[in-house]
Amino acid sequence: MDKKNKIMSDRPVSPAVSQAAQLLLYLGSQSGTDTTLTRICEAIGIHKSKGYSILNSLGEYGFVTRDENSKTYSLGPAVIPLGARAIDDIDIHAAARTHLQALARETACTVLLGIVSSDRFYVVGKYDGNAMVSLTIRQNQCFHITHGAHGKAIVAAMDKGIRERILASSQLLFYGEDARVDRARLESEFVQCRENGYAVDNESMTAGIRAVAAPVFDHRNAVFAGVVLAGMFGEDEIPAMGKRVAAMGRWISRQAGASE
Repeated sequence: MDKKNKIMSDRPVSPAVSQAAQLLLYLGSQSGTDTTLTRICEAIGIHKSKGYSILNSLGEYGFVTRDENSKTYSLGPAVIPLGARAIDDIDIHAAARTHLQALARETACTVLLGIVSSDRFYVVGKYDGNAMVSLTIRQNQCFHITHGAHGKAIVAAMDKGIRERILASSQLLFYGEDARVDRARLESEFVQCRENGYAVDNESMTAGIRAVAAPVFDHRNAVFAGVVLAGMFGEDEIPAMGKRVAAMGRWISRQAGASE
């Protein structure tokens, strides 16, 4: 995990706490089994002895567990009540739940509501509108802030200074894990997103899956969340789906106190 990707002001921090936080975020982003001590420490850029000490400390409180057979680590049960409490405290999700469910049902797509925190997009609500097709995305899963359609929608809506800091990062996932970012193309998509109210991923992330996403603004008119609509709809349906998700983004923004 590249520390330069963090979107933070120049405030004093505790290195040990920062490293523990990076470790937890890394474990939360992994769904496979490649979470050995060596892989974790390589990912967040710390020495194995330091990582081992942090993992042991987190394990004492139940935030991390270790599989003795595979020698891999995963998030522990102590994070569950914290995550549940955080979701309960996000009033905007409760206010939007019925509308998000309706959007998923009417479009036969999957609809996600995510909250932005630092350099991550946390899925706090997932609604499937097609019983036959469901994206393999879990509620409470987190993605990099630049990931796919939501990345374009959120970054396009940010203040120029923050946007430029993100774009200067070595990790940009707008078009996929290993895809080269064409800056001119990306800037053009940012302009279109600000004009239309939504961003598009046309099968860049997953073959056969298209997505549209809209930013959500708070009472200060700062982007703090995003709505994603994803499914197997045709390319010719993108404008209609985009308008639907943009309208949803505006509605949730109004509930959060944003001005038009």
